[in-house]
This record gives sequence, C-alpha cells and structure tokens, in this order.
Amino acid sequence: MTSSTDAPPALPSYDEPFHPERSPFLWLLEREVLRFLTIWRYSVVGPVLSTVLFVVVFGSALGRHVDTIDGVSYGRFIVPGLFAQAIVNVGFFNGTTSLFEARRDRYIHDVFASPLRWWEINAALVSGGVARGAFVGGGVLAVALPLTGGGSVARPLVLLFGTLGVLLVAAQVGVIAGSLARSLDHVYSMESIVLLPLGFLGGVFYSVRQLPPVWGVLSHLDPVFWLVQVERIGFLGRGDVGAGWALLVVWALAAALSAWSAAMFATGRLKP
Repeated sequence: MTSSTDAPPALPSYDEPFHPERSPFLWLLEREVLRFLTIWRYSVVGPVLSTVLFVVVFGSALGRHVDTIDGVSYGRFIVPGLFAQAIVNVGFFNGTTSLFEARRDRYIHDVFASPLRWWEINAALVSGGVARGAFVGGGVLAVALPLTGGGSVARPLVLLFGTLGVLLVAAQVGVIAGSLARSLDHVYSMESIVLLPLGFLGGVFYSVRQLPPVWGVLSHLDPVFWLVQVERIGFLGRGDVGAGWALLVVWALAAALSAWSAAMFATGRLKP
C-alpha cells in the first residue's frame, strides 16, 4: 500500500490569474529606449556632434565680432538655445520614426491588440522621446560647456522645470508628427519647412531685443522662442522675457500638445 509520503507532487493550478514579469507599459518603454540605444552612434552621438559644431563654428567665428550679449560671451550665450534646439530635433525624429514605422509596417495593430491601454501606449512613446532628448541634451552640455568656459547655473529651479517642459514638448511634437505623416518625404518636409525655420527664428543665435519691433513681436509667436528663453534664463539668469512667463508658456504648450496627442490615441485616429 502506498504511503501518503509517496504521493506525486501536486500539479500547478491554471486557474490562478496571470502575473506578468513586468507591466506591459515597461516592456513597450524598454523597446522604445533600446530602439535608439542600439544605434547610439547615430541617434545620440550624431546630434551631439552636430550641435557642438554650431557652438565651435558660431562661437568662434561670430564671437570675434560680438564681444558680449547681456554681459556674457557669445559662446555661452548660444549654448542654452542650441541645447533646446537639440532636444526639439531629436524629440521630433524619435517620435516620427518610431510611430511612422509602426504604422507603415502595421505592427502598431499588435500593440493596440495587447493588454496595453491607449494612454500607456502614448505614455511609452512619449517617454522614449523624453529619454532620447535627455541623453542628447546631457551630451551637448558635457561637451559645449567646457568649450565655452563652463560657468554655474544661475537659476537651477527654472532650468529644471523648464527643461522638463521642453523635453515633453519635443517628445509630443514627434509623436503627433509621426501619427500624421503619410510617407518619409512627409516626415522630412515637416522638419525642413516647419521645424528648421522656427528654430532659426527662435532667438538661438541672437537676442530678440536686437530686432526691429515688428520682428520682435513675431518672434514671440514662435513656440521655439519660448523653449529657448526658458533654457537661457535657467543657465544665464536672464532672457528676453521673464522667467514666470517663459515657464507658463512652455508648460501651456506641453499641456496643449499632450491633450492633442492623447485625443488621437483615445479616439483611434491612427491609420496605416
């Protein structure tokens, strides 16, 4: 007779609820981060080098003819603006390439069919753009600040909250552009027709106070102008507008773009 100690082990119960190793949101976020880290030479180092070249060329060439602006050297003056521009550029391309490729190859349908909720998909895509912007922005500062004499941060809290707003704006712009693009030509045309002119007219290389009154008013309508100003105030302590107005406009832009992006995902307007 078989004793109770010789009984076979109990089989696992399959009626228990499934517990994933990690939440689906973290899996998608990891994919978004690894997507650009696997090609870090092009996705991170490339934008850093191109931005540093602006610092070297413009800081050296124009710095000989422009002694100081607002009491700082021209090289230090342009670093905050180039920092903001670099974040906007990589945020735009990260979102457009990720979401456009997902729509083009139709694997976005697999993501929507997963247990992920729409807001988790949106948040993962945006967080991937924020992460890439943080990597590139940190690289720009690590190289550009020593080249221009470094210096302490004048207003750390403005810089912190301003940079968070700039990262969110850039990432949301990329996601929205990626959801609207119908071809790769469309992606690059948005960059060359919209993003590039706004960047150069946003006061990266000059103070808006140096412009005629009409151009000064038009500059204030440029959203990139406010992104540049909040970074310049954070680094240098002053800009063409007050810190409160700069933070208010940047976070208003972030909120408006986030609402637009969320509405596109919530209503299922993404199409192949």
